[in-house]
Amino acid sequence: MHGGPFDEDHELMQRRRDWRARREAMEAQPSGKRWRGQMRSYLYRTARRTHDVLRPTRPVRWGAERALRLGLTELTASFPDLPAAFDGYRILHLTDLHLDNIDGTAEAVAERVAAVESDLCVITGDIRDNIHAPMGPLMKRLGHVVSAVRARDGTIGVLGNHDSAAMVPPMEDLGIRVLLNETISYARGGEALHVTGVDDVHRFHTEDARVALESAPEGFCIALVHSPEVAHVAAARHRLYLTGHTHGGQICLPGGRPIAMGMKANRHLARGAWQHGDMVGYTSRGLGACVLPFRTFCPGEVVSVTLRKGPALVVGGGRKPRS
Repeated sequence: MHGGPFDEDHELMQRRRDWRARREAMEAQPSGKRWRGQMRSYLYRTARRTHDVLRPTRPVRWGAERALRLGLTELTASFPDLPAAFDGYRILHLTDLHLDNIDGTAEAVAERVAAVESDLCVITGDIRDNIHAPMGPLMKRLGHVVSAVRARDGTIGVLGNHDSAAMVPPMEDLGIRVLLNETISYARGGEALHVTGVDDVHRFHTEDARVALESAPEGFCIALVHSPEVAHVAAARHRLYLTGHTHGGQICLPGGRPIAMGMKANRHLARGAWQHGDMVGYTSRGLGACVLPFRTFCPGEVVSVTLRKGPALVVGGGRKPRS
């Protein structure tokens, strides 16, 4: 792997310092239009306070327990241009953990991933629910999850719209390489697989994310992005796009029909497997729950993707429920 988590690359370190300064300035600003941001913040705080008050009640405990019945979705994605050395490469995809929302989320995720062998684990953002929550308990929970992961090439990830810039150093202390609008490469048998990871494009979008996607190296590239909202940008140079953000709706009508998806673009890519040009993607329903501790007709999922060399095809998607 090139550009490992703790390389003493001074240019990279300076870029990361610049990124953090910009990101923290964006975090301090209201999201969207002023009135909309104020209304969203009010509703968010009200929902959170209501949740905190009702957390001990039986209905809320029951809903939270059901939300943590996580499934395993196994996919096989084949590509004619996949380097032969990576035929059979397995990627464990985790997203939208929201570890500080429902008590027991970290334990449920760790139990599920412990049974899944992989070559690489990728996390596509929203590790936390409350961007202002204390860091210590959050990292303890994340460490519990990471310790259960069995991935030969380790764990990498990107941030989501609920995550803060301050999370990057403690995440990397846990051994998670956080990609900040950059590409890293894995080598096997003289061949390479490239992975581009960008900062959140829903709330914290910058031109740096677009540039990183458009300047990815030649060869087989995978994009890690919190949201499907820039799939059209990534499609020119990437073959696989792994994402989340939408929770598949989280609160859905019977049959899994979502009520809201929280996207500004590419709403047709809001859940499951999809294709954009020659690029295929998967939008995971995620693992945790945002604000409200419930999921209805939309169970959380751990996703395992096996890469194969062959005709372009994505198969699978069947859910193995938690026993």
